[in-house]
Amino acid sequence: MNIRLHGLTTILSALVVFTAPTAVLAQDNLVTGEPITTVNSGTPGKGGEVTFTVTRDITNWNVTSALGNNAVVRTVTLPIVPSAFMVQPDFTLKMNTDLLESAELTSTDPQTVVYRIREDAVWSDGVPITGDDFIYFWKTQNRRDCPECLINASDGHDFIETLEQDETGKVVTATFSEPFVGWQGLFMFLYPAHLAEKHGDIAESYNNFLSNEVPTWSGGPYMVESFDPGQLVTLVPNPKWYGEKGPYLDKLKFRIITDSTQQLTALENGEVDVIYPQGATQDMVEQAAGLDYLGIDFQMNPAANWYFMGLNSKAGPMSDIALRKAVLTAIDAGDLKAKTADPYLRNWPHMGSVMFLPNQAGYADRRGARGYGTGDVEKAKGILSEAGYKLSGGSLLDPSGKPVSTLRLGFPPGYPAANDMARLITGYIAPLGLKTDLLTGPNATADYLLSGNFDLYLSYFSQQVFPAVKAGQIFLRDAGQNYFGFNDPKIEEIIGKAAAASSIEESAAILSEADELAMDYAALFPIYQLPTALIYKEAILNLRDNPNQLGPAYNTAEWGLAE
Repeated sequence: MNIRLHGLTTILSALVVFTAPTAVLAQDNLVTGEPITTVNSGTPGKGGEVTFTVTRDITNWNVTSALGNNAVVRTVTLPIVPSAFMVQPDFTLKMNTDLLESAELTSTDPQTVVYRIREDAVWSDGVPITGDDFIYFWKTQNRRDCPECLINASDGHDFIETLEQDETGKVVTATFSEPFVGWQGLFMFLYPAHLAEKHGDIAESYNNFLSNEVPTWSGGPYMVESFDPGQLVTLVPNPKWYGEKGPYLDKLKFRIITDSTQQLTALENGEVDVIYPQGATQDMVEQAAGLDYLGIDFQMNPAANWYFMGLNSKAGPMSDIALRKAVLTAIDAGDLKAKTADPYLRNWPHMGSVMFLPNQAGYADRRGARGYGTGDVEKAKGILSEAGYKLSGGSLLDPSGKPVSTLRLGFPPGYPAANDMARLITGYIAPLGLKTDLLTGPNATADYLLSGNFDLYLSYFSQQVFPAVKAGQIFLRDAGQNYFGFNDPKIEEIIGKAAAASSIEESAAILSEADELAMDYAALFPIYQLPTALIYKEAILNLRDNPNQLGPAYNTAEWGLAE
């Protein structure tokens, strides 16, 4: 459910979880609003501009690549990159009827899906969107045709055994090697194969052309007019747009403001029209509530993104599972949430799983069941003592008698809550004789997380509609987001079975066992869901919070200004 908020009192009393009625309410006093999928609807006029704020520069334009897979690149490229299905604000998947006439599961043995592309669907140069584009993308993602492609995750494209098109190029048939429950989440982003082939082989075109060159092409309602690095991306209507609606705006701009504390100021000063900060803060909520006199509207929801702390089980002190379990036991999750979320998000739910959100089938508090997050320092010391660790002069000695090195605790910039969490966690584990070195910066993801130059790392993951698909991205040994060294054949076996289930419910029941084992591995500590905060000028119609990995830019063709 979505809430449109006006004034501080309403904001502090009105957050709700956005799906099932049985979900945990984020506030005691429930204020209902319009359905999240239709809030702020209207018929806009033609023309005008909207400037949307993003929080980091773009150094890689390929959102499906390991380095380009972030919220900013998704937001900026969604208006130009076509998708077969789109995740909706209510966390369901909907076929993109602008691109496809149909997408049907025509057989279950073997599983077969037939996509029918609209005849009028074309790239911005007039070349038809065809099965060539599906096949090119599949080859970049399936890990067989292009092992050198630096992808973020295969997302299930490796389940497709063959992908063929008919003589028209407009009918594409995918035959799967085994059942795959998440087939509707495939082909989420498509790239122009006819342009890619002009830039070398598959790996060269994927890793360089699509990643490093500013797109001059589009298959969506808008296309890039200009890019001023570190400052501004300007989009204009795609003259070959084939969709039913829009685009309505003359220009859609994305202003890069890396200092999140300056975003509201820019909105108040009229420099931007929309901000979507990476995690709302108490100060931000209070300030936004005071801007209603400027015609500022406000939407909040629990996001499909959830904060975590990962522990590097591959190398360094955290490679010892006893130390990992002690650290997770010493962290006081209740205090952590109380000091970083509760001041303005009372009753915000904990995360007790590393594979399910609290409102998804299969969820259980498996973190609490193991005593992780209890802040029980004495129990944590007992775990260490049993494993041969000793406290000496305020420092922790490992079983060989050597001091445990200072822990490198990294986190990305632009997340005020992560900064606060890092300092709080430092305090929670200090009684164990552990010290931390806090590491952040504009390139923290590449410098620390991707390079393995960390012991502890705070960030967030974006959950998917199909939990088994997301689990495959994190917990498989060669997964693109397995930053923390998960290496358990049993977990991999269960994820494979869950991905091959015939329904989400069956998949969740199977995956629950893998969730238990992953929690036992003690390399990933779930904290809580991020709150979204979409703050915008109320004259903008059809702009709505989409609290999942796609964000509000899922429907930019419909954005426009009230007449």
